[in-house]
Amino acid sequence: MKDRRQFQRLNKELGVEVRKFVYPLKSQRIIKTKCLNISPGGMLLDIPQKFNVGDKVQLTLYVPGLNKYHPSFFKVFESSLNQSLVAVAEVVRVELKGGSYKVGIKFLNIYEDDWKALYNLLMRELNR
Repeated sequence: MKDRRQFQRLNKELGVEVRKFVYPLKSQRIIKTKCLNISPGGMLLDIPQKFNVGDKVQLTLYVPGLNKYHPSFFKVFESSLNQSLVAVAEVVRVELKGGSYKVGIKFLNIYEDDWKALYNLLMRELNR
């Protein structure tokens, strides 16, 4: 099977909060989990709850040092450990492995400056 990924993945565990889009919005549950690998186009989550391919989710991804790569004024906050970005994403793959689900996520919408910061951070780490 041919790998269709546009970007190379970086094996990096990062904290993630996932909210499945359900209505009414106040009924959305926050699921705290971690990503196993990430690229500028998406990530692989290790999560205890089953999702279905096509589900839309809101993610808060905690990335230490992210603001250092931010193209705007956020660089002054580069020492903060709880730096995060928010993204709307789609579930593109689901596998049950070892009692938890491995869920492939494709980013659909991220604030452009946050995406640039993530891209710059990942490219730097991938090219070390």
